[in-house]
Amino acid sequence: MTCYHEIICPKCGGNNIAKLGLSAHGAQCYCCRHPDCPTQTFMRNYRYRAYEPGIKAQVVEMAINSSGTRDTARVLKINKNTVISTLKKIASTLVQVNPLYLKDAGKPREVRLEPACQKAELNEQ
Repeated sequence: MTCYHEIICPKCGGNNIAKLGLSAHGAQCYCCRHPDCPTQTFMRNYRYRAYEPGIKAQVVEMAINSSGTRDTARVLKINKNTVISTLKKIASTLVQVNPLYLKDAGKPREVRLEPACQKAELNEQ
């Protein structure tokens, strides 16, 4: 009995796919034939988890949410050097969340403390 698996493009979701030979490790490569698709080639099963679609976006998302590089590498099960290189590649495209704070960082600030209320009740037990 023959079993068929439908192969779909990870970027455009189309099923107009052609085989494109084998990788160096013997995995089947595919090519999307849709004219507007940005994907050149892809595989169903990647040898390294870092090459899977969506992993790079998860690295960036975790970095924005203050996860460290080793923590990100452990959670996503990829190498810490891959996390570092991914973040270095996109560092120029990231925007500071509050650039006005950095502009005023060298100026002294006035700090004032005020009492919240005049009288406070003491709850004795």
